Amino acid sequence: MNTKTITISSLTLLISMAVSGRGISDYINSKKIAHAPVYKALPDTSECEFSQLRIRRVVTYINAMRSEARTCGNKSYPAAPNIIWNNQLSIAATEHSNDMADNDFFSHTGSSGLIVNDRVSNAGYHWRTVAENIAGGTDTPEQTIDQWIISPGHCHNLMNNVHTDIGLACTRNNLSGYRIYWALVLASPNPSP
Repeated sequence: MNTKTITISSLTLLISMAVSGRGISDYINSKKIAHAPVYKALPDTSECEFSQLRIRRVVTYINAMRSEARTCGNKSYPAAPNIIWNNQLSIAATEHSNDMADNDFFSHTGSSGLIVNDRVSNAGYHWRTVAENIAGGTDTPEQTIDQWIISPGHCHNLMNNVHTDIGLACTRNNLSGYRIYWALVLASPNPSP
């Protein structure tokens, strides 16, 4: 059998494991497969796909960063409360990462002149506070977050305790300058829109 070929049944198994949150080792243990090869991790189909498991990992990673007091540039921040994922903010982030990748630019202002406040409002999120971090060229959410936490302005956005919700997106375009474009939107809702 050609090891580079994935059969439909193998693909179905991998998709069902991803949806259920079960990994290969769980499957092997449940089937009692003897001498099965051990893999460190399955490669992501795309670094820009956000399954429920990946969303949980990203939120956990950011919350771990926020759980410790830190200095961003010359400003000190106490530990910040946990944030949660918000699909509307993810839509706004996706709109901007798609725009940057499709139009090969890197800016907080979109190709149509919209800024993060506009994109978040257009996604239906009624905000009290809003901020955005963007990045280009990093391969994983963790690498991107690590890059932001050492940059004073981006670190400020991550550590600002007024933000309660996030949405993160990335878009890949191998023909663009950075190849992968990331947008993180952080916000807190307006209780009376």
